[in-house]
Amino acid sequence: MNQKRKTLLSLVLSFLLVLSITPVFVKAMSSGPVEQEQPEQSIETEQADSSGLVAHYTFNQELTDQTGNFEEGKVVGNRINEEDGALISYGEGKRDQAAIFDGKSGIRLPDGLISSNVYSVALWVNPAKITQFTTTFFGAQAKDQWISIVPNGPIGETMLWSGEDWYDAPTGLKIPTDQWSHLTITVNQGEVKVYLNGQERFSDSGFPDVFTNQKAKFALGVNYWDAPFKGKLDDLRVYNTAIKAERVKKLAKGASKIKEPVENKTRVKLDQNSVAVHDPMIIKDKGTYYVFGSHLGAAKSDDLIHWKSISNGFTVDNPIIPNPEQELKEALEWPEPDAESTWAKSPIKLNGKYYLYFSSSTWGAIRSAIGLAIAKNIEGPYEYQGLVIKSYKKGQENLEGVSHNPNVHPNAIDPQVFFDDQGKLWMTYGSYAGGIHILEMNSQTGKPYPNQGYGKRILGGNEAPIEGSYIQYNPKTEYYYLFASFGTLAADGGYNIRVFRSKNPDGPYTDPQGHNSDYQGTNELDFVKNNIDGHNWENVEPYGAKLIGNFLFQESKLGYLSPGHNSAIYDEVKDKMFIVFHSRFPGQGGRHQVRVHQMLMNSRGWPVITPHVYRGETARKYSTEQVVGTYQYVNHGHDIQATFGNPGGDINLSKQIELNADGSITGTVEGSWKMTGDYRVDITIDGETYHGAFLRQWDRGLKKNVMTFSALSKQGVTIWGSEIPE
Repeated sequence: MNQKRKTLLSLVLSFLLVLSITPVFVKAMSSGPVEQEQPEQSIETEQADSSGLVAHYTFNQELTDQTGNFEEGKVVGNRINEEDGALISYGEGKRDQAAIFDGKSGIRLPDGLISSNVYSVALWVNPAKITQFTTTFFGAQAKDQWISIVPNGPIGETMLWSGEDWYDAPTGLKIPTDQWSHLTITVNQGEVKVYLNGQERFSDSGFPDVFTNQKAKFALGVNYWDAPFKGKLDDLRVYNTAIKAERVKKLAKGASKIKEPVENKTRVKLDQNSVAVHDPMIIKDKGTYYVFGSHLGAAKSDDLIHWKSISNGFTVDNPIIPNPEQELKEALEWPEPDAESTWAKSPIKLNGKYYLYFSSSTWGAIRSAIGLAIAKNIEGPYEYQGLVIKSYKKGQENLEGVSHNPNVHPNAIDPQVFFDDQGKLWMTYGSYAGGIHILEMNSQTGKPYPNQGYGKRILGGNEAPIEGSYIQYNPKTEYYYLFASFGTLAADGGYNIRVFRSKNPDGPYTDPQGHNSDYQGTNELDFVKNNIDGHNWENVEPYGAKLIGNFLFQESKLGYLSPGHNSAIYDEVKDKMFIVFHSRFPGQGGRHQVRVHQMLMNSRGWPVITPHVYRGETARKYSTEQVVGTYQYVNHGHDIQATFGNPGGDINLSKQIELNADGSITGTVEGSWKMTGDYRVDITIDGETYHGAFLRQWDRGLKKNVMTFSALSKQGVTIWGSEIPE
């Protein structure tokens, strides 16, 4: 059929479409009807040299790039690198014909389609079926560094999603099935915009640079992991510029117009002073603070306030460990399946050098390893030194010479290496599986002393959802504090930070409730010995002092989802104790950032986390007049708050209370308060007493200095207050 006849037929079909029932554009949970779809009009022909268009796939019975810059696409199977079972057909599209995807196949686009941090991608999408995480347009330069335009992302919305730092750019809507929708993304040196049907739905900064100087791989309808796309795609255009809104509107001409959703969910703003480093482990060296995390993420700061990234992901030119796929080959090949990156790190200075312990694993695996790399400079480059400890698949003979049992033996990830107050070196580690273990280490070799097996279990086991252990000694209380994260790390996983303490680095540890790990006694914190089924998370919730979990200060519009995998540091120069963790945020999907909060000791020798991010404040003596007033009040409770598939579905929202000059508390809760020191306070609510501290802090949401309090009860429950200034 010649082009004129095809165009005439397209116009006739378009006219008939207008006479048919108008489709409705729906929100993820129904947003009501929208305006009638307008008759289609063809857009003007673009020229690559003037518009920045570098690739254009029309899918008119072919996979040819109409600009001539790239080779034609190639039909692949149900994964980007799978050729078997590949089938793509063609049919009626939005702009003439479209590629029809059968839910079993995809299209491999030419490598290098995007090669800088300035680009745009536009395409028409008509899903026959929508499954979560399924991609339309996908680009990756590594399995942990990618972008994906998904009709249904991790928060149930159509969005641009990036696996580098888990950046979510949601549209606030989920596109419908059996209807054409137009999607455009633009990236300009980290400034990102997402358009749906010609309307800007998301705009922010900090989008990761995935493609600069990389020969990345690209595909339509498939990636490395998820169910392939089923439906139609049409008129794919790729630009080497961030196209303007006017151009986007022209490309989307004929799309349904959408109305703003009625709901107005809180979207917590990210902190421009922070960085995205997952599982941040802190170390201070020559006056500078460093955090090292998963996927070779790293950053530094002179003041714990302003952070700067010093790495660029799991890439060939990462300065921390260059060419990591080759340098760490042994470690990456130990897990089953092979690891695609490295996870949590632990930096420490030994023998005049810098030792970086790292995790090698893959999601859901129990055959994992902890490796070691050493450098002369803290910022690298680090050289691989071998594996420190390994865990095995169920039934394999492990290092203790017995059949590996994941309910009993640890998963060898999440290391933390530290010196005790006597100069002995220790490593705590473990995740889910057989619990948190501790090993004594040889400070000359940086490896465990022999004949310890996996060491001593100090917490958990029986698949209890506990990981990310960190032990911090405080010279004032002379206690070792064992921090751990309960739950799981996603925004809907209920990650929360809990603490235990002991007079010895290897225990026995106790919590305020009285649970202990006395190895000669009941050892209540050993879930294997006490046959506590960790698969049922409710069985795990009673243990530990919960310091922080999902919450939202409603007046300040500040809050966290799944704060966890912390480290801590006692700064002798500042005479302050800090906790460092990553968190996700209400309304931000999977995006995460590092947070640093000061910790204060209460009158019972337990740390409490102050409510706001550290901005240089110091606790001092406060008068009654300085602390009375109206507060946003949060009770963190003692549950894990996991709501899989519904991020923020269980979040502790602030309520208003009054701290009165007569020592009474009124408002949504009632009780009393009294000062017990210069800044320490006892707060009694509903008969339960919380021991804590006041601290004047900067409220980033209200942009004002406010009085705050944080207090912990003997039941292991934390309460917070943040003043609402008049």
